[in-house]
Amino acid sequence: MSTESKHEVASLWTFVPYVAPMLAYILLTQAEAFIPEEQQTSWYPVAYTVKAVLTAIIMVVFGRSAWADLKKTPAIGGWVLAVVLGVMVTVVWVGIDGLYPPLPFLGGGTREGFDPGVLGPASFWGFVAIRMIGLVVLVPIFEELFWRSFLIRVVIDPDDFRRVPIGRVTPLAAVVSSAAFMMVHPEWLPALLTGLAWAGLLHLTRSVSACVLSHAVANLVLGIYVLTTGQYHFW
Repeated sequence: MSTESKHEVASLWTFVPYVAPMLAYILLTQAEAFIPEEQQTSWYPVAYTVKAVLTAIIMVVFGRSAWADLKKTPAIGGWVLAVVLGVMVTVVWVGIDGLYPPLPFLGGGTREGFDPGVLGPASFWGFVAIRMIGLVVLVPIFEELFWRSFLIRVVIDPDDFRRVPIGRVTPLAAVVSSAAFMMVHPEWLPALLTGLAWAGLLHLTRSVSACVLSHAVANLVLGIYVLTTGQYHFW
């Protein structure tokens, strides 16, 4: 193998800590679609648990080196802004539901939601606990490391994203990362707006941790809303 080829392989390997957890979660989510509708009650909680556990393992085994990107924390004002923005994200996500045209290639603007109410009490609370851990802990960490730490910097410097300081955001990087974020959510408009908002938060705070907190707050508020209203299509 030539020196140039070795360099390319080494460069690609730097992508793994960011891409592996994200890719695993997306592929396992796609696999859930193959569960027959009549078997959803018995198999979906198991499938989601497996997805959460495998993603967590991949985060530890392959993605741990990316955690260093979370070390830089904002000032208290940045934390407050992250929390407020997280709440606002959920308000917008829920508030404009059904007010924008669906895009068929993104799932028609909504997703199939699993109603845990069909489970027995023990299974219900067990699934809800696992679902909330995935929603509030796992997803914010690996998604923000991918979208706001990795992809934004890759757009700025495709040759070596590590040369880009964490927190640097260009208009092109904000748009590209937000558009990509939109493409993995059937709720395309709120996802696009959310991606832009969190790119702005990263620019203001220079902290991926602020984005993780904002994402976690948004998902926590959304999870509570879903559980209290039964609007399970939001999760």
